[in-house]
Amino acid sequence: MKKINTDSTDERSSGIQVIARASAILNALGNVKNAGMSLAEIAKEVQLPRSTVQRIVQALAQEGIVQSDRSDGVRLGSTLLKLVARVHTNVVAIMTPHLEQLCRELDETVALGRVSGTELAFVHVAVAERELRVVPQVGANLPLHSTSAGRALLALDGDDHVLALLGNVYAGVTPKTLRSAEDLLRELAVIRAQGYAQEFEETEVGVSSVAIAVDSVLGRYAVAVVVPSGRLQGRQDLIFDRILSLKSALQAEIGK
Repeated sequence: MKKINTDSTDERSSGIQVIARASAILNALGNVKNAGMSLAEIAKEVQLPRSTVQRIVQALAQEGIVQSDRSDGVRLGSTLLKLVARVHTNVVAIMTPHLEQLCRELDETVALGRVSGTELAFVHVAVAERELRVVPQVGANLPLHSTSAGRALLALDGDDHVLALLGNVYAGVTPKTLRSAEDLLRELAVIRAQGYAQEFEETEVGVSSVAIAVDSVLGRYAVAVVVPSGRLQGRQDLIFDRILSLKSALQAEIGK
C-alpha cells in the first residue's frame, strides 16, 4: 500500500490558510480610506486572533506589502501600490480579450470608453470584420448624455452628481438626442434597474448602441456594442444577454 505523505499535505493546507488570511487582511486595509488600522481593528474585521494578525502583518511589512511602523496604524505598502499602478496602466490589455470575444460573438464593433470631463473618450475599439460596420475613432470624445456608454457611466453616480457635472439643459447632437436633465435622470433610473444602457441614433444618425459600465479596481470603464441601427432590430435581446454576461465576467475579474 502506498504511504500518504501527510506532512506534505499538512504543509500545503497551512500555506493556503496563510494566503487566505493575508488576503483577508489586505482587503480589510483596502476598504479603509485615508486612514490606517490598528492590529486590534484588523483582528476584529477579519475575525482572527490579534497574535495571528500581528505575525502576518510583520511578514507582509518585510516585503513592503503593508506599512506597520506608522503612528496612524497599518496601511497598504508601497510594493503593493506599485503593483496596482502597473495593473492600472495595462487596463486595455486586460480588457481587450473580453472585447474581442464579444465582437466575435455578435459580429459587431465593441468599444471601451471612460469619462473625460463631460464627455466620453474611447480608449480601445474591437472592429467587426464585416462590410457594413461602425468604427468609432480611438481618442474621439462624445457627449456623455447622448451615448449609451456615457449614460452607463453616469448611472454609477447619484443624480446630484450628474446634475452638478452636466447641468439641466443639453446640446442636441441629432434630432433624437435627449436635451433635459429630467429626461436624462429618468433614463439613468432605467439603466440602474436593468443593468445596461441603450441609445438609438442620439449621437449619430443611423448608428445605435448598447453599453454596460463596470466600477473596477482599475477605474470606471464602459463597454459599448455599436451597430448600424437597422441591424439592431431583432437582435436586441441577444445583445442585451451577451453584454450583461460580459458585465458579470468583468465584475468577477476586476470589479470592486
